[in-house]
Amino acid sequence: MTTRLYRLCRVLTLTAVSLLLAVGLSACAKPQQGPPLPPVSIGVAGFTQPVETADLLAGFLPEDTPHVDPKVIPHLDDLFADVLRAKTKRSFTGVVAYQKCRNAKPEAQPGQSARATALAHWVAVGRCMNVDYLLVPHIVEFRERDGGDMGVIKPAKVLMDVFLVDTKGSQLISRSHYDETQAALSDNLLDTGKFISRGGKWVTASALAKEGMEKAVKELGL
Repeated sequence: MTTRLYRLCRVLTLTAVSLLLAVGLSACAKPQQGPPLPPVSIGVAGFTQPVETADLLAGFLPEDTPHVDPKVIPHLDDLFADVLRAKTKRSFTGVVAYQKCRNAKPEAQPGQSARATALAHWVAVGRCMNVDYLLVPHIVEFRERDGGDMGVIKPAKVLMDVFLVDTKGSQLISRSHYDETQAALSDNLLDTGKFISRGGKWVTASALAKEGMEKAVKELGL
């Protein structure tokens, strides 16, 4: 009996240590606070899905990226607006102004690279919106979970980028990258912190997208 009790205590102790270690490592992996932006005017572009890597201001598109349902885009725009209102004390020039300026054309530059052309486009959009900085959100992949809160066949997945562009200086200031597929706790103990913060359940793609937006707010110093 004593041996069995000892073994049980040892297993429980090792499990507890593993969980504490996992929580600690998860905490260390939290997004870093970026330097706060000065009191400047900031615009918010609407979400778009880049079709090819040249559409991105930085990074690369994975192969065979599935098409995002167009109905998801306005939902993400609204969700981002809610996050910005809740997590910052700034005022933003929003999507309504962006819609009027989304087709702003930059001056053509001979021999310009694809990335430079993409940056020039967003600079032109920001200038049309009359803002100092422009947030450019891209949704690369948005896969809804197949299942419910307590169990899934396939978990939700979100891959997104939020770029911060200096429209007056015509340069990319920073980028927040979010690539998350929810994993079962049994598959990765290092995700214990995330598992607890998500209420111990399988979350929706919208919930993951909100995490990515909150990460962007912190990393971009908004």
